Amino acid sequence: MARHVVGMLLLATMTAGLIGCGTADDGSPRASGPTPASSTAVDPMATPAVDGRFPVGDEGRRLALRCWGSGSPTVVYGGGGSGIGDWSGSAIARGLVARTRVCLYDRASIGLSDPAPNRRRLLDDVVRDLHDLLTAAHIAPPYLMVGQSGGGFNAYHYAGRYPAEVVALVLLDVPAGQATWSAADVAELAWNNPGNPEHVDYVAAERQMALHRLPIRPIPVTVVTARDGQSAEHPDEQRVWLEGSSHPVQVVLDGGHNIDQDDPTGVLAEIEKVLALVP
Repeated sequence: MARHVVGMLLLATMTAGLIGCGTADDGSPRASGPTPASSTAVDPMATPAVDGRFPVGDEGRRLALRCWGSGSPTVVYGGGGSGIGDWSGSAIARGLVARTRVCLYDRASIGLSDPAPNRRRLLDDVVRDLHDLLTAAHIAPPYLMVGQSGGGFNAYHYAGRYPAEVVALVLLDVPAGQATWSAADVAELAWNNPGNPEHVDYVAAERQMALHRLPIRPIPVTVVTARDGQSAEHPDEQRVWLEGSSHPVQVVLDGGHNIDQDDPTGVLAEIEKVLALVP
């Protein structure tokens, strides 16, 4: 049974089109209204610093991005489903925004973003979308990439493809890639399966992550493994993501595959530890 990517596809299907719109279609940050006088503390997430849909690729598509706070590095999270839907207002984002800039985005066909092109897509296509999105929105590196489930493939591959931009990685319950899966074995991972709105060939992605991962430069990498997650029987398999790290850490937290929801306090603490390691 396909593991992390199937969970990612289910989340993607559930979140696609279900999150309300209201962002700027011209790609510009939404204008902030006046803040009423109040004796209470201002909510740092009440008004995003960036809230829009920005151009990616050559097809005129737009992806959605929201950012809060300021500082460096920027924490970038795309979610197992909708990054914006998963973390907007979450305890993790609220804790991080007090320290640095936090950016959440929706991948193609997810949430507020436009549909993916109707063709077979690979990890290179996914991370190119993200690179185009951050560039169009003027979100300059360095980045601390956070990836959950199959989204960890995207974060890790981004660090390999754009090494000068990523200063750290935090991977949330990301099992090792599978080299032996085929489209015949796991049809739901085929790029043209109706349950795969991103049209990513996850069989190819699994094989690439198992056998042909791009090397990452020596940066801090923390792997958060869920005790009852997708590597519950073989938690050491997730240590594969620590290869080449300058500060490799694996932490096991109590909870299931969606560990950011089951233990947001623990996940926040691990991200904050990594933030403390980078300039």
